[in-house]
Order: sequence, then structure tokens, then C-alpha cells
Amino acid sequence: MKRISWFTGTLCLVVVALCASVTAHERKEVAGLEVVFGAEPEPALNGEKQFLRWRFLKDKTPFGDIEEMSATVKRNGKTFGPFTGRMTPREPGVVSTQHIFTSVGEYEATLTFKKKGDATVHSVTFPFKIGDRKQLEIP
Repeated sequence: MKRISWFTGTLCLVVVALCASVTAHERKEVAGLEVVFGAEPEPALNGEKQFLRWRFLKDKTPFGDIEEMSATVKRNGKTFGPFTGRMTPREPGVVSTQHIFTSVGEYEATLTFKKKGDATVHSVTFPFKIGDRKQLEIP
């Protein structure tokens, strides 16, 4: 019987982990675009620098013709922001905002934007969670 090499086994685990993280992101259709939302790094934790990211796809390819991006974050009925969204230079079609969340819990992120050459303002809202960093700390 043939043995699986260490490299092949590790590669399989990485592929499974990447597939799991991709499917964990929320997806919505807005203005003829697929919008994929997630936090980075994951898991999203309190007291750590977090990026909220919205990836825009049209026909499964990155869509970067987005402008006037603005995000708000809502928790327990209170709205924070607006925060200016920026296109990520190394990742076409990705808009991000940067935050440090101090409280654990349920949040909502809303991004408003325009497609270049279109005056219509679109918005998309996604729920997300901030976990407790202390649960990952080892004394």
C-alpha cells in the first residue's frame, strides 16, 4: 500500500481549510454583482486590528469599478461610522475598512457604493460576530 507523503497530507489539509474559510463568508447579489463579505484575520476578535472586506465579482471575475464607498457598523442599535472604504491595491475588486472592536458580540456592517458611471447608490448589509480574544490566549 502506498503511503501519503507529509507534503501531500499537509497540502490536502490546507486546501480543506481554505475551502472551509471561503464557504464561511457571506454572499449576496447587489446591482448585478456578487458581493462576498468577511473579516480578516479570521476569527474576528476583540482588541485586534480587523479589516472588514467586501469582494465584488461579476461573472465570477473581480469587479473593481466601484466608487464612493462608505461603511457603517451597527451593534445593539447603535451605529458607528461612516468609515471610508478603500479598494485594496493588491486584490482587484476588494473594498476594505479597518477597525479595532472592543466588545464581543453580534454586529452588522453596511457598505454603500456606486458603480463607476452610474449615479445609483447601492447598499449591502452583512451580519458578523466578534469573538473573545481571551478564549484563544494561553497563560
